[in-house]
Amino acid sequence: MVDLNRMKKWRPTIFVKLMLTFISVLAPLYLLTLAINESGSNSIRREISQSLASRNDFYLNMLDLEVGRIVRMLPEYAVDNDLRALSTTGDSIADYEKVEDIMGIQKRINLIKYNSIYIQEVRAYIPLLRRTILTSTFETSIDEAEFEALQLKNNKEGSPLIYWNDRLFVSMQYPSISTRSPVFQVSVELSVDKLKHTLQEMISIPQGNAVLFNLNQEWTLSNESEPSIPEALRNYLAMQRQQGLLSGYDTLKFGKSPYLVSYRYSSMLDCYLASYVPERDIIGPISKYQHWILGISILSMFIVLFFSISIFRMIHRPLKGLISAFKRMRTGDIRPIANVGRHDEFGYLYKAYNETAVHLKTLIQENYEQKIHSQRSELKRLQSQINPHFLYNCFFVLCRLIKSEDLELAYRFCLYVGDYFQFITRDDADEVPLETEMKHARTYVDIQKVCFGGKIVVEFDTLDVVLGKIRVPRLILQPIVENIYKHAVSKMPNDGKVWIHMEHTSNDLTIYMEDSGDKLTDRDLELLNQKLKLAVNHIDDTTGIINVHRRIQIRYGPDYGLTMFRSDLGGLRVAIKLSVAEGGE
Repeated sequence: MVDLNRMKKWRPTIFVKLMLTFISVLAPLYLLTLAINESGSNSIRREISQSLASRNDFYLNMLDLEVGRIVRMLPEYAVDNDLRALSTTGDSIADYEKVEDIMGIQKRINLIKYNSIYIQEVRAYIPLLRRTILTSTFETSIDEAEFEALQLKNNKEGSPLIYWNDRLFVSMQYPSISTRSPVFQVSVELSVDKLKHTLQEMISIPQGNAVLFNLNQEWTLSNESEPSIPEALRNYLAMQRQQGLLSGYDTLKFGKSPYLVSYRYSSMLDCYLASYVPERDIIGPISKYQHWILGISILSMFIVLFFSISIFRMIHRPLKGLISAFKRMRTGDIRPIANVGRHDEFGYLYKAYNETAVHLKTLIQENYEQKIHSQRSELKRLQSQINPHFLYNCFFVLCRLIKSEDLELAYRFCLYVGDYFQFITRDDADEVPLETEMKHARTYVDIQKVCFGGKIVVEFDTLDVVLGKIRVPRLILQPIVENIYKHAVSKMPNDGKVWIHMEHTSNDLTIYMEDSGDKLTDRDLELLNQKLKLAVNHIDDTTGIINVHRRIQIRYGPDYGLTMFRSDLGGLRVAIKLSVAEGGE
């Protein structure tokens, strides 16, 4: 019973499940497929490559022997006393002697013609007589273009084969000096059709063929009906020659079909012989494996389907649930994952997530409460900074107004002071609407107007009704205005000016307070900004500006708060940046 319970509790992990599924189902099938394909393909390729290479060797050796024999026969059979006599004194000898010499020459060139199946015609060119002697007739004139093309001076590559006007020749001139005009010339014209026919007969595989290339003279012999194949082979062989490769085999793609190509170079003929066969025609011996491959392919589709479903059930679904929980956490909805009944790695992940969510929720609550306490502490600290001298000055101003019997102004002054101290001393809310905060700043300005008269002009831009509903931290404007009066405009010998305006974007609201003070130096401005940057590290600093800056950052984050600039009015420009998205009614 204990063993059965242990077996029920033990369940394989996802990694084990995946590995066992993959190895037990796919590995044997794919190994069998690879073994069949590789064995068959390598065997056929090896046999065909060896066959093509052997045929290339045989054909080139045969062609080398034939051309070599023709080259050796030319001086032996053609260069004799009759040909030299006709070439030098033929115009002065008697006609019957001339006929006898020509007939003797014809017999010898006939021996050359019928000595090889590849010879189509043998010609002897005699410039002195302006005639060409053929095996069958001697009443012919000289073809000047042909005679010129076959001369030694035009065969700069030194190849025994000369290709001219779609015809192939082996030529010999006398004397064999390229700088001199020949006294006579003998040429053997090879049968191009016969050569093409034997090239085609080299390859017994359908759609296969062979091509003879001369890269220097740029001629090609082939029966191939598709011109793109010889052209592609020529480019390929040109690259092989640059790399110094004289023989080998490769797989090339002509059009959309792959071909197995074998090539060999003949130094005697200065030619490449390339034979090629389509791969689709050489895999016939392995066609019996097609049914196996088809069956394995169909089975593989079911395997992929099964494997996908297994992955979906074992990984995708639980992972999707975990990702959804993280998305909820990112939006602030920190809820544990319910109904966790898994016993694999995802069960551990779910359990760890739930523990983290509970702990994170506790930390956020503690941090939020601490933040609220800190914000209220900062506000109380600012409230405790009410300057007693300001209160004394208010009483002295009130006494002066009463003594001067300006009862109306004294009455309004009492209202200003009452509103001011009512807003300062109450602590029922940490945030107030912006219109209320702006009204308190105006109340402070009204008090200062009574004190300074018309010496200082304060301009407030019109507050938008929608912006006025936004809730902002309490006491963020009046301390800045008080600082401007204390350090800037009140000490000016002439009239001072204060301008309060704002800019609004989709997410932020920036309130600007500018003054026309003339005592601010660049060094003072730099020190003020540096002090604001270090405000978090100096919590003992209780000045009004630092207090306002710190409370705004506590409320909205480090991207918000106060920034100091040089004002266009000449004095200080304070930018108070607030978040509209974080505010609200």
